[in-house]
Amino acid sequence: MINDELLKRFFSNQCTPEEARRVASYLQEHPDMLEQYLPEEEFLQLQEDGHFPEIVSQLWLKNIHQQTAPANNRNKWIKRLAIAAVTAGVLIGGTMLLLNRDHQQPATGNPDMAITIPAEQQQLTTNTSQKAMAIVLPDGSVVRLLPAATMIYNKQFRDNRSIYLTGEADFTVAADKLHPFIVYSGELYTTALGTFFRVKAIPGEDMITVRLNNGKVLVQGSVNKKKVINDVVLTPGKELRYYRKTGKALVSDFNTRGADVLVKAGNNSTGYTKPDWYKFSNQPMSQVLDQLSNYYGIAIYYYPSDVTEIYFDGKFEKTDSLEKILTDLTLPNNLKLIRNDSGFIIKRK
Repeated sequence: MINDELLKRFFSNQCTPEEARRVASYLQEHPDMLEQYLPEEEFLQLQEDGHFPEIVSQLWLKNIHQQTAPANNRNKWIKRLAIAAVTAGVLIGGTMLLLNRDHQQPATGNPDMAITIPAEQQQLTTNTSQKAMAIVLPDGSVVRLLPAATMIYNKQFRDNRSIYLTGEADFTVAADKLHPFIVYSGELYTTALGTFFRVKAIPGEDMITVRLNNGKVLVQGSVNKKKVINDVVLTPGKELRYYRKTGKALVSDFNTRGADVLVKAGNNSTGYTKPDWYKFSNQPMSQVLDQLSNYYGIAIYYYPSDVTEIYFDGKFEKTDSLEKILTDLTLPNNLKLIRNDSGFIIKRK
């Protein structure tokens, strides 16, 4: 039976997965009840700020055409999407701000790494799912947040590219010489200007690792204002291992083959003119995505290994939306299309 107590537990993130499913089903049938617990204005603000897990982005993409519907229908759709968002937060994971407004911030365990971002500017993201989560940051950088990992960053990220990480994550960093990209993790902090690297700092584990795939990073460390390691510049294929108990740091090679990096299609140049129509003749998917990103001026991210064996034949008109074209490209090839504020992400289902 769905009662007020169960509904309150649902919106306080205290339900079991089975209870959450029952409540979500009930709310789908009674969407007006949602307004009592999650007003539309609050939901829209959360959506605008990007506080939704990947599954909700997919739902948004699937239903985006309904935004042009009459107001009454749109309101009903908004409520249905809100229910989906809440359900996804309970069952799947992702940015838990929606259901856990009074969350505890993860402790860094090191006063030198204390979070300096004002509380009202902090964006907390936790991956509570069993799969890696791809997050596109406001500057175009991409984070692949592994299960159980948490990161905090400034909502005004373009001006302050600092991330406080607990757990393990991969970083594909957008180049910006004026704003260094810094990842704080335990005793270490890693600075990059444009590169791909991995940081692993699991609470309770002795070893922190920083692994560089391409580019260049500077790794530093301190505790109580004292350096714990000499500054280390890593080059591609190198890995730094820092042992907390002994304070020792070792640099060694690692095998970079098989590292699947989320890449951005096209280039950052401007001046591309979209023709009245364009045709692809047995072109590799990667080339198609490059051309589309340049034509539309919208970022498209993908994993190279997901599209290596895919070739495309087709013709599109100038009036076709990029979303429609990408949907036509991905659906027949068992690829998933995810839309967010920074553009699109394409990945294998």
